[in-house]
Amino acid sequence: MIEPLFIKIFLITVLILFLIGVIVPVVAVRRKGMNPHGTHEGGSLLTRLTSVSIMIWLIYIILYVIFDDYIRNLWSFAFLSFDIYIIIGIIVIIISFIIESLGIKALGLNFRIEFPLEETELITSGIYRFMRHPIVFGIFILFIGNFLIIPNLFTLIISIFNIITFNSKVRDEEKFLSTRFGDIYEDYRQKVGRYLPFRIGKRSIKE
Repeated sequence: MIEPLFIKIFLITVLILFLIGVIVPVVAVRRKGMNPHGTHEGGSLLTRLTSVSIMIWLIYIILYVIFDDYIRNLWSFAFLSFDIYIIIGIIVIIISFIIESLGIKALGLNFRIEFPLEETELITSGIYRFMRHPIVFGIFILFIGNFLIIPNLFTLIISIFNIITFNSKVRDEEKFLSTRFGDIYEDYRQKVGRYLPFRIGKRSIKE
């Protein structure tokens, strides 16, 4: 049986690595005299809630590490409470960090938390050759892995909330990129899937 202490250490490591993954590119962009945060102007209410949804998740992980016995058994999905699911969750989270790291590396100084205020490049190289939003896709599977490790109702609600808000952010970002880069982005969008190496359907970017 996987020891609770191991799970705690792993989740704290996940939290720390996630914060580092945000802080490092933010500092790099700021050192170049640019605004790493950008603006959420033009984004929907759900898009503006991404920071809140992430903060709720971070607090939840800290609370779990402190009160794991209580939280683990609170409205838990017993059929998922086996070591095999924890192992799968750990593997999924590791994969999520690899994907996110590749996305952040490819963006370089074009990284922004929200929509960029300065002129930026349209990155279509590296992992962006295979998916348009690798960082958000990595976040999605991070929450799937998180749920497999802590399979209860609270984790499910927090995960769904984050997936909904970040998917809304992606949709708003695509409208922003379409406005900024025009036909260049539309051509890229037609060739590369949003979260997968292939496109599903032919929906308009304005939908």
